[in-house]
Amino acid sequence: MCAKNVITRREFLRLAGITTVGAALAACGTQATEAPPTATVAAPAATEATTGAATIEGSPIEIGVMWEDGDWYNIVTEIGAQLEKDYPGAKVTYTFNNTASDAARELRWQAGDPLDVDVFRFVSQARNTWTYVDNDYLTDLTPYMQDVLPTGEKWGDTFTAVLDSFCVDRREGPTKGNVYSIPESYGVMCIQYNKKAFDEMGVEPVKTWPEFLALCDDINEKGAAKGMKPICVSGPTAPYCAHYWDQMCLRLVGKEPVLDFFFGGTSHLRDNPDFLKAAQEIQKLYDNGYFMDGYDGADFTGAQALFFQGKAAMIHMGTWLISEMGDVVPPDFEVGIMPFPTYPGGKGLDTQNFGYTFGWSVPNPAKATSHEVNVPLAIEYLKRFSSKEACQRRAENLSTISATKGVAPPARLADVRPIVENTTDVIFYYWGMHLTQGLNDLWWNAAQALFLGKIQAEEMIQQIDDEMDKYRELQKAGSS
Repeated sequence: MCAKNVITRREFLRLAGITTVGAALAACGTQATEAPPTATVAAPAATEATTGAATIEGSPIEIGVMWEDGDWYNIVTEIGAQLEKDYPGAKVTYTFNNTASDAARELRWQAGDPLDVDVFRFVSQARNTWTYVDNDYLTDLTPYMQDVLPTGEKWGDTFTAVLDSFCVDRREGPTKGNVYSIPESYGVMCIQYNKKAFDEMGVEPVKTWPEFLALCDDINEKGAAKGMKPICVSGPTAPYCAHYWDQMCLRLVGKEPVLDFFFGGTSHLRDNPDFLKAAQEIQKLYDNGYFMDGYDGADFTGAQALFFQGKAAMIHMGTWLISEMGDVVPPDFEVGIMPFPTYPGGKGLDTQNFGYTFGWSVPNPAKATSHEVNVPLAIEYLKRFSSKEACQRRAENLSTISATKGVAPPARLADVRPIVENTTDVIFYYWGMHLTQGLNDLWWNAAQALFLGKIQAEEMIQQIDDEMDKYRELQKAGSS
């Protein structure tokens, strides 16, 4: 299948006028760039399920597509064509289901007109998606996890176990342990660096925060002649500034105090001196002049492009960076990857990290009034979509990390393997609160002000606490 003329993901965001929050969410994935020609993905044989699925019959089915061009889209439509061939009567249509369509799809689900396969309907770590389970909008996928694939494996055994925290309901209650989404590709946050520049300057990756600060000092000195600063960041993009704040809190303060602050309803940052200490450590990045020149005016697209142009030696970003910026990455650019530095004596676990997975769900037929949901056909699509063959192709052509076991990471992300293997807890960036406007505003905006030198660490803590008090009052008054 020939790809259509491509509009890059960045161009789409600009033309669509996505807000900062929407853009931040949209930036967590592969870009729909034109991919090199590849062989058509081989479909698994029609699944004869041992449990869970009924006999599959053909019918119309609506599949969500996160990109409407490029290799990701080609894989989806090829699988759709295979379904139409294997099941007479099947007719697959494709609907854009990425950030710009979130509100419209939300209304469709509430009106009883859901897509038959859709993304981000349930993320166990994101509270705003729990209503889909609580209101019985989704098909419980747990029985289908026992289905035996043509490979002889149970379907549920093919997925990376660390992603269960996204797809399995972990809450206490009648749905605890049930599976409501299927993971696709996933990403983790890390420090990515210019390997060639590191070699030329004679510097190496580091492990601890004090070593990281010393590394930045070295780069400031050794990179001055070529106009290279240590850190690439987008000052106008609040969540990108908050990446470092997130990571320092995770390392120094620990996960639970942060989640308690967001969702416990009573705590303040001022109650725990480690939060101030974390803010003071992050302030050193600004005070010591580690940010690249012009960072305060570079939007996230421009900032990332400047990294690949050699204006900064390092950038903290998700593993999706290479694929997302594929159209501006020089062919000979080598990316090195290291985990965010540990903090000596910190209360967090070094095996925890921020990341995401695209989780795909199927609606509950009893809640769909617009059409009859063909659950067995939707499940069959997801089995083929999550097959090793399809995932390996996405990994190779789109530089994604597969959620299916046995799929090698892309060559350009070879250094990510130790990070992925060492991660035992993937936290839905950013703390699972980023889909809630009030929470992300109070957390991100203060970090951005610190990065721009408008406030000091002590003021940052006070600002966040004050804004949280206002947010909690609004919640008590019934605001959403």
